[in-house]
Amino acid sequence: MDGTTRLSESVKSELCTSNNDTVTLVWQNLTISSQTRNSCSTIVHNVNGSLHSGSLVALMGPSGAGKSTLMGALAHRSSAGITTSGQIRLNGKRIGPFMYNVSGIIYQDELLCGELTVGEHMHLMACLKLGPSLSTHRKHLLINDLLTQTNLLQCYHTQIGQIGVRKTLSGGERKRLAFAVELISRPKILFCDEPTTGLDSYSAGQVVHMIRRLTRSGTSVMCTIHQPSDELFYMFDSVLLLSNGRTAFMGKPHEAIQFFDRLGMIRPGNCATAEHFIKCLSTCRDASDRIKPETICDEYERSDIYHQQKLVISSELLLSEYGYRRPLEMEDSQQRHSWFYTLNCLIRRNFLCAHRNPQLQYMKLAQRLVIAVLVGLCFSSTIDLSQSGAQAVQGIIFLIVSENTFLPMYAVLSVFPESFPLFLRERKANLYGTGQFYIAQIVAMLPFVLLESTTFILIVYYLAHLRPTILGLLCTVAACTLVMNVSMACGCFFSTMFSSVPMAMSYLVPFDYILMITSGIFIRIWTIPTVLRWMPFISWMMFASEAISVAQWDGIDYLDCEGIPDRACLHDGDDVLQQYSFGRTHLMLDFIALITQYFLYHALALLFLHRRASKS
Repeated sequence: MDGTTRLSESVKSELCTSNNDTVTLVWQNLTISSQTRNSCSTIVHNVNGSLHSGSLVALMGPSGAGKSTLMGALAHRSSAGITTSGQIRLNGKRIGPFMYNVSGIIYQDELLCGELTVGEHMHLMACLKLGPSLSTHRKHLLINDLLTQTNLLQCYHTQIGQIGVRKTLSGGERKRLAFAVELISRPKILFCDEPTTGLDSYSAGQVVHMIRRLTRSGTSVMCTIHQPSDELFYMFDSVLLLSNGRTAFMGKPHEAIQFFDRLGMIRPGNCATAEHFIKCLSTCRDASDRIKPETICDEYERSDIYHQQKLVISSELLLSEYGYRRPLEMEDSQQRHSWFYTLNCLIRRNFLCAHRNPQLQYMKLAQRLVIAVLVGLCFSSTIDLSQSGAQAVQGIIFLIVSENTFLPMYAVLSVFPESFPLFLRERKANLYGTGQFYIAQIVAMLPFVLLESTTFILIVYYLAHLRPTILGLLCTVAACTLVMNVSMACGCFFSTMFSSVPMAMSYLVPFDYILMITSGIFIRIWTIPTVLRWMPFISWMMFASEAISVAQWDGIDYLDCEGIPDRACLHDGDDVLQQYSFGRTHLMLDFIALITQYFLYHALALLFLHRRASKS
């Protein structure tokens, strides 16, 4: 890194021009509900609270208390179907999409591209968050500074890996990397969902100490945390306790202890403070316990601390209303850079991931080469201008088309289900749109698709001794490349239409039968019943088989009929085409149909992906 491990003051001033400005997040009479088609349930009931600059707040409560739902609402990142009533204001301004710019969120599970190194991941995220406004050199300085702050500089060239598959970074390092990514945009408020879950006590302590250091620079942090040790518990400035969606207490840690002591719920000597609070608020306690969680919430709402908190909230709203609290001047969208710049960043990320996953690409290429050699050798001595030769040509055409249909179509079924969680999270963070994500996925596949299809057909064409003309070869290569692309587009359509691979496969198998039956090899197209005449027109196998057949037989004036009755003999190339209901004048229409289907399936896939993302 050559002495550039600290960020220069000029870069800091550009990135943190308003970071010293105080921010106050308040929520008043906030109720959060989950709506479905048939029911509506309230998750959080009429809660009040505030978060001030430089404060570290622990959000605690039993499972199902509404912690993650409340945090999602405050961060303006609620899931679909969640509705809120009441007020949430940041410096007097109702929260909206601008929260993507001023806040960051650390999720409990880190969704990272395991094929990338720490440095590559940070650089790509810096490009997505900051755009081209900051030079590459200054981005490099910023990344080094953040990795130094999070104690990850030594992992700069380390591959992230995947938990359970190929693990390289430890759990604590992955968590600190998630913090480093969120700090790229210098958020004024940081929300952390269970940042210490799954970590040992030492790693958990490192994470909380790192969060504590962030608050010294004015960043406000709210953490949902699960039963921290007393040492970590007292590092928080405030604690917010929830029970069944109601506020059981909000105040300083020592005030919480005093509040529960006054209720007669004194902590046993062998029990951690946070664990004691969770037990008191749990609805699964013994029936012999005198004070129920509902009673604790009622007592808090009658306490002086609660009324002081409401007074603080009212004061903040009045200060904002009369202009004493400067409103934030933020744009509603984080994407201030160009649409194509973001697309380029996503394409680079996908290329790196594909290049570093040989099982995904290079093993498939090796498999295709083996199949191409076997197919070519099997037909190497069967192709000639005879009746059996004509049958062999049509047989190898079917194999070429089907090999470039079914393998690619099923290979992409898992692409979008696997990448959907990461896409959904980054889309909610307003880093990019559905169209950019989808196009980047397709563009990253194209080089491997072109390499696979071209290599496959060249090997088969040469070994099987198909028609030795430039036009015949070019038409065959073009048709096979289009077939593979249309098949992948169709696979993407089924992949985005269904939520799981098994469900997509269950519907794709019957569709495959339609493709094969109407390919023109097994049945004459014109003999199909009238009610089913539409089926061949959705079969790219039919269009491709016709195009390749025309390229092989157009202009062939003679076929040997020795030993074959004249009525059963195919005398020339036109007879062969007519035998399969193909027309020599349809070549251009076949290619137009293949291209149309390619764009149609991709458009449908993009539509269903956007629909799924909007509902999630």
